[in-house]
Amino acid sequence: MGDVKLKRFLFAAWLAVFTALPALATSVLPLDLAQIIDQSTTAFQGTVVDTRTGKDPQTGMLVTMTTFRVDDLLKGHVPETYTIKQLGGEDSSTGIRFKAIGVPTFAVGQAYVVFMAGVSSAGFSSPIGLGQGRFEVVDSGSGLEVQNGRDFLEMTANQPNLQLPAQAKAKAGADKPVRRVGLADFKAMVRQHARAKQ
Repeated sequence: MGDVKLKRFLFAAWLAVFTALPALATSVLPLDLAQIIDQSTTAFQGTVVDTRTGKDPQTGMLVTMTTFRVDDLLKGHVPETYTIKQLGGEDSSTGIRFKAIGVPTFAVGQAYVVFMAGVSSAGFSSPIGLGQGRFEVVDSGSGLEVQNGRDFLEMTANQPNLQLPAQAKAKAGADKPVRRVGLADFKAMVRQHARAKQ
């Protein structure tokens, strides 16, 4: 298969998979934190213990399989070890690579809080709003915090069930974006909002 035909095939495959995924999972519109929580079927804090990439026997597409050790369940039900399948990866036997734009990646050994959409009929799943539902856990030196590249003030504006802790605002400074929130505070906010929606 020529390079042009291969690229067309991979692009068509990418479109096919994403139209098969739950519509909310593929949204790239800015979502507030309430939407991320509400639209997720499962949410958990987990540490990546393995990533594998290659040709998926079920679909024939290049995929990445990421396995998490679930450290703390926040919403829904997942086993203690949970694997997700996302589009994009590399076939080591042929050297063919395919990167699906917007699909978040995960590093082995890194902890995350993830808000997952449902699993498609082809077994694919991804965080809500792609990278928006993937919060990296980082050690700030004064404790564990979460971040996803967005401003928490923006994500929680006008949401009474999701008020940022005063120390997060103070740490950022007046009229500055809040890029990180303490992990324990973040998980408490998520649980409080989820309870209020029941």
